[in-house]
Amino acid sequence: MLKKPTTVFVYLLGAYVLIQFLWWGYHLIDLTRLAHHADNSIAKRIVMIIGEGSVFLVLLLFGLWKIKRSIKKEIQMARQQNNFMLSVTHELKTPLAATKLYLQTIQKHKLNEEKQNELIQKALDESNRLENLVEQILTASRLEQQAMPRLITSVSLKEFLGNLISIQEKRFHITLHMHEFENIILETDPLILTYILNNLIENAYKYGYTDRGVDIIVAKDDLYVSIQIRDYGKGIAPDLQNLLFKKFNRLENEETRTTKGTGLGLFIARESARTLGGNLRLLKIDGPGACFEIQMPYDK
Repeated sequence: MLKKPTTVFVYLLGAYVLIQFLWWGYHLIDLTRLAHHADNSIAKRIVMIIGEGSVFLVLLLFGLWKIKRSIKKEIQMARQQNNFMLSVTHELKTPLAATKLYLQTIQKHKLNEEKQNELIQKALDESNRLENLVEQILTASRLEQQAMPRLITSVSLKEFLGNLISIQEKRFHITLHMHEFENIILETDPLILTYILNNLIENAYKYGYTDRGVDIIVAKDDLYVSIQIRDYGKGIAPDLQNLLFKKFNRLENEETRTTKGTGLGLFIARESARTLGGNLRLLKIDGPGACFEIQMPYDK
């Protein structure tokens, strides 16, 4: 990451080069005027100097703009990576500390069988959480290298969403809207599609859940079937929407955050949708909340 003094130095150097260019250009024109007496010759030389100088000036300004853009991009990426490291560190330490505490409690105290089994189950749950975190990082790496394995099968969308909702409804209320699209068949990888939808539902629960619950809305056109996940919470600020699908990004400050996560979820979800021939995007909606849409090709 470029430090602030380095950034300031680059900008000052660029300004110095630009000022020197204008200064020497002025002197060159002035010397040309003194060296020649024919008005026509002087005019031609001045026009030539100004023309060539203008081209060089444009190239110089373009170069400075590219340098500035590159510096800004590097700073942003460094911040995102730092955010990710803070997030992963927190996510790793929490289950490790909890598992250690449960095992130490079992080791140091004589517990009845019921309490001991309860602590063992909690330790297993934390281990599974740790395993899921590692798998998420590996999945992001596979997607970047385009090495994500797929197992494509025919899936009934109605049956698929019914099974998904029956599991998630144990935690919160979900309403499915797909009355006239009951016979849609997808050629997809059900595990990858399950991950994508579970990720969107989890985000709706963590960031936008209200008494109205979460809506799953199915629509279609000639090419794609659309599955929308809609919540009715606070929504997403416009200045943050462009960052949603970028790797390492989280909407909360890592020092004060209140929800779990690594900033990889939506990045993995969108890249996974693309591996299935679809796409994932945030829709503009009227009213409160946020609405994510995954578009998937289907058999007509």
